[in-house]
Amino acid sequence: MDEINFVTLIPYVFITTFTPGPNNISCAASAARWGMKRTWGYLLGIGSGFFFLLLLSGAFSGALMGVLPWLEGYMRWIGAAYILWLAWGIASSEGQGGVSAESPVRGFAKGFVLQFVNPKAILYAVTLYTAFLGPILARPLPVVFSAALLAAIGFSSILAWAVFGLGIDRFLQNPLHSRIVNVCFSLLLVWTAASVAGLL
Repeated sequence: MDEINFVTLIPYVFITTFTPGPNNISCAASAARWGMKRTWGYLLGIGSGFFFLLLLSGAFSGALMGVLPWLEGYMRWIGAAYILWLAWGIASSEGQGGVSAESPVRGFAKGFVLQFVNPKAILYAVTLYTAFLGPILARPLPVVFSAALLAAIGFSSILAWAVFGLGIDRFLQNPLHSRIVNVCFSLLLVWTAASVAGLL
């Protein structure tokens, strides 16, 4: 754990987890239209699916690093490129919440399956274990613990988006608020990408 750069890991985790994506937006939309009681199954499905996605990413990344140690350097650059892509997406977005009245109620199964077709979640999980958590990949227990912790952080994000769905959507409709939030998140992600690539 001594080799993990928590100064760059922590901002990456929280910025990527709490910014808009399929999980957050769909949870906000569901709670805004149907209420929390009818959204809980979907939230639990997302949380469970994300935990298993993280476990698979940790196991897959560990296997790759064991066979091809030189791959880590390439994955750091790929991870940095992905983080820059996220920064560009956030900076160029309008920043509107995107809560849609057309979003239907979804259950546990749909929330679970969504994780394995959600590009943001998949790339996030793979980037975490290849660019940030490489030192723990050879040890199963730290991988399981990290997956549980990261899944808990992810669940806190979708829960926050669900509870405050209408409020978040209304707040982000303000152009000034949108621009400030987007610029701050983007600059933090650019700094994180540079650190991951070893440029800082």
